Amino acid sequence: MNRNAIKFIAAFTMFLDHFAQYLLPFDSIAYVVLRSIGRIAFVLFAYMIVEGFFHTKNIKNYFLRLFGFAAVIELFIIGYYLYSDQNFIMQVNVIWPLVFGLTGLIILNQKNIWLRLLVVPLVFLAEFINIPYGSYGTLMILFFALYRHNKITQLLFIIGLNLIYIAYPLMIYTSLSDFVRYGTESWYQWFSLLGFIFIFLYNSKKGKLNTKWFFYLFYPVHLGIIYIIGILIWGDWLWKY
Repeated sequence: MNRNAIKFIAAFTMFLDHFAQYLLPFDSIAYVVLRSIGRIAFVLFAYMIVEGFFHTKNIKNYFLRLFGFAAVIELFIIGYYLYSDQNFIMQVNVIWPLVFGLTGLIILNQKNIWLRLLVVPLVFLAEFINIPYGSYGTLMILFFALYRHNKITQLLFIIGLNLIYIAYPLMIYTSLSDFVRYGTESWYQWFSLLGFIFIFLYNSKKGKLNTKWFFYLFYPVHLGIIYIIGILIWGDWLWKY
């Protein structure tokens, strides 16, 4: 399985996730199934960020391209939520954790050991400003890079991250009703481990198609499609909120 195939699977599972998140009732079986499948997407995109880092010919352009894309998406999100009198800034833009992860890889690649230590405040910053996946997503990308040639170790580290960021926080719920209301969706992230099926099948080859700009086009296009569907059916794609 080459990089193109991984990207297409990541994009498809992301579409299913967002379709359920924005258009389906929370208590429907379809919602649970599609959101669970959607957990695969970020793992694969995180893995592809690492592959992009090691294969790109110009890391500066790669970073600026990803950062610029995240900034443009953020401007549209800010504009929409200001228009709709809501404030979800930086909390729904899933490009930011990829930017933070790539920044961490650049920092760790520095020769100066003191510069490498800057990766620690970067991880805390990702959690502090509340970007999607926070420090969890940033650390996932870093672990993928540090153990790039050992997929078993990668899997074990992601399981460890899930235990720290998913299982442990759920223990704070003191009643079953609170757990059902606030904690159930957190367990969906365990389905992210299914992404390793494709990672283990990955052959490190690029593929014949040029997919350099695929994700940059797919991300806004698929959200636009979901928006149009929401308008046609419900009158608003955020009808649940």
